[in-house]
Amino acid sequence: MKKQLLLGAMMLLTSGFAFAQTDEVAKEVTTVAKDRKIVTGEDGEKPWHFDGMLSLTASSTSLVNWAAGGDQQIGMNLLGNLNANYHKGRNAWQNAFLATYGTQKLIDQNKDFRKTDDKMEFSSKYGYAFSDKWYASAIFNYKSQWAKGYNYLTDVDGNDSLVRSSSCWSPLYLTYTIGVDYQPNKNMAFYISPLCGKTTVVLNDYLSSIGAFGVDTNSHARTEFGWYVKLDWHFNFGKNVGLATNATFFNNYKDGVFDEIDVDWNLILSMQINKFLAVNITSELIYDEDIAITKEEKGEARDYYSKCQFKNVVGVGITFKF
Repeated sequence: MKKQLLLGAMMLLTSGFAFAQTDEVAKEVTTVAKDRKIVTGEDGEKPWHFDGMLSLTASSTSLVNWAAGGDQQIGMNLLGNLNANYHKGRNAWQNAFLATYGTQKLIDQNKDFRKTDDKMEFSSKYGYAFSDKWYASAIFNYKSQWAKGYNYLTDVDGNDSLVRSSSCWSPLYLTYTIGVDYQPNKNMAFYISPLCGKTTVVLNDYLSSIGAFGVDTNSHARTEFGWYVKLDWHFNFGKNVGLATNATFFNNYKDGVFDEIDVDWNLILSMQINKFLAVNITSELIYDEDIAITKEEKGEARDYYSKCQFKNVVGVGITFKF
């Protein structure tokens, strides 16, 4: 009898220990599965996510017998920002398209509309996660504009003249790079690459003949190799205010490791007033040693040394987000 009781107690203790071990293993498996979902994005959501913003703003100034002076004008700005992102397993593919175009007409001074904003940019980044925050990534970026651009000059006799300053695909910037991407959260990404190629294309024959945008005279393309850094950050301040910004830095190894760094910083701030009405602020800062700023001197267009370029557009108009 004693032996039977002792045997039963041993079996009970063994079963309890086994169940405890099984429970611990189950907890560990669950924890690992949760960690894996965090790393790989396997959370049951659809792999593709689409969002974007379309905006149209317009302005007009009319003056009649206005003693304080001023110019009558009409203007319009278009803004489109579209995103298509894919995330499944350890694979992440992010695609963004940004398009802007603005035009203005000073009614009393000229008969034609003159563009005030013009940009066409597509960016694609593929990443493979080797941890929950680090990705091995590759980036391709395409940036150009839609329409012709001019410098508007006035000679000593008061006559106006146009000098071509840009055109569609003149310039066209192509950036292609491989590196590592750090994403601490869904709102921020920091990318760094020691191996980056940058090609500047100038298809317009006139701009090519004067060596515009850093290409050699009568050449249509210039390729550089260097290091590349990109910072992306977007955030929503409540339900009605959104901020998206990115900054890129590129340095050609021929110019030295930290000399003549090209900078391109962009910002879009959107403040939603109601369902369709919003205030949009877009800014861009560019510094490129290879771009000489053209200025007017005695009625002629002359190139000067490179300077910091800054553009700021503020508009109130119809905005559609999806």
